[in-house]
Amino acid sequence: MLPESIPTVRVTARYLTPDGSPMGGSVEFRPPSLLTHAAADVFVGGPTVARLDGEGRIDVVLPATDAPGWNPVDWTYQVTEKLAGLGRTRVYQLALPAAQPAVDLADAAPADPNTPHYVAVPGPPGPAGQMGPAGPAGPVRSVNGFTAPDITLTAQDVSAIAANQAGAAGGVASLGPDGKVPGTQLPDLAGAVSSVNGRTGAVTVTAADLGALTPAAADTRYLGLDAAPVKTVNGRTGAVQLTAADLSAVAEGDAVLVTGDQTVTGAKTFATPPATGADPSAADHLVRRGYVDSVSAAGTWSPAAMGFSCWAFDPAASSGNTVQYCINGWVYLIGVPLHAATTVRNVVFYVAGYAGGTLAAASFAGLYTGSGTKVGQTASLNGLLTATEGKTFVLPLGTPYAAAPGNYWVALLVNGPNPTNGGPGFLRGASMGEAPGGSARMPGAFIRHGRLATTGQTSLPASFTPSTVVADSNAIWAALA
Repeated sequence: MLPESIPTVRVTARYLTPDGSPMGGSVEFRPPSLLTHAAADVFVGGPTVARLDGEGRIDVVLPATDAPGWNPVDWTYQVTEKLAGLGRTRVYQLALPAAQPAVDLADAAPADPNTPHYVAVPGPPGPAGQMGPAGPAGPVRSVNGFTAPDITLTAQDVSAIAANQAGAAGGVASLGPDGKVPGTQLPDLAGAVSSVNGRTGAVTVTAADLGALTPAAADTRYLGLDAAPVKTVNGRTGAVQLTAADLSAVAEGDAVLVTGDQTVTGAKTFATPPATGADPSAADHLVRRGYVDSVSAAGTWSPAAMGFSCWAFDPAASSGNTVQYCINGWVYLIGVPLHAATTVRNVVFYVAGYAGGTLAAASFAGLYTGSGTKVGQTASLNGLLTATEGKTFVLPLGTPYAAAPGNYWVALLVNGPNPTNGGPGFLRGASMGEAPGGSARMPGAFIRHGRLATTGQTSLPASFTPSTVVADSNAIWAALA
């Protein structure tokens, strides 16, 4: 083993055939015949043989050729490559400087084995040398961009003011000995500021002098930008301008006002007819149906004139000599047209007289809609209709009914008296033949006077089918109130 004082270099290489197979053989490193290293007290000589391994590699550590203490100095190795399969042995010289601790022969060996030569592994660069002396100054090539043989520069060429413009009109001011512009070169000061707020000299104006606020005082009086309570409007910031659509509203002029005067143009269709409680005061005013009904029969008696909401017919048109006695168990239906919405609280009959026995408890009056649904019923008539020689009987319904305009039936059910000549005699319309003239109607139209086909009834049904109503000749008078 070499002494540690002698620096070494690791030498590696790999040899392959053209098809990539590892080559066999050895590489011999031979120094000069015998080397002496006085400092380490050793002699070094003879070849070092590195044999190729199974991958065609060699890896050997050799003394550096430039280590201090060698005798001779600056020597080199003779490298001999003895490789199997090659017809010629390559021999070349190799220097291994200590500054290069690892060398691969592929980086150092000559490419042409026919021209062996000395191969030196380069060491690190040496220090830079001293700068040489400055050379002579070269000739002037241009002046301020001018390259003519004879150059003459002006003040403008060097961004200067011509001497004849200093202190002259239209030129620039010059400085006096005191370094200031002489007064003779200053402009006329006529009309200049002579005072500020009545003050002269070195005036300093404060906010109070101007009737203004200092920034600190203003901050206490006005709202700061970040102190504004409103941060956004409908999710927007900045200069926000909203439209009616942004607020899910209708633009002015596109909506009908609830109060105040407004002219509405164009055709309007109402899903629900508008209602009003006021009577018209001008010829072009819209009016309520109830108002029309109340005045349409001008000069004649109307239900409203007699205190009724509606009636079957004008009672003055009744039969002058006969009354209607009711057959037990029949449900008589008297049609009444209601032209305006109203709350019905009573059904009304006129009884011209009362004969025979009293009514049974299973006697009632009621109110049905035009579709045959019962919407009201009185208590038993045996306690409501009393003996009389002519009287209007107002019979309360058990529950008031909010009636919409339309055709209704007043129902009458009598049980107890002899139907021929007993019980209450109800006012009836004049008749002609077997049926009253009031029963005249178009086919399928509302039946003004009729009865239910089912007999022997002791109570009013909850409903019936209007098509089953039987037209009847008994035109009993009834009204709603």
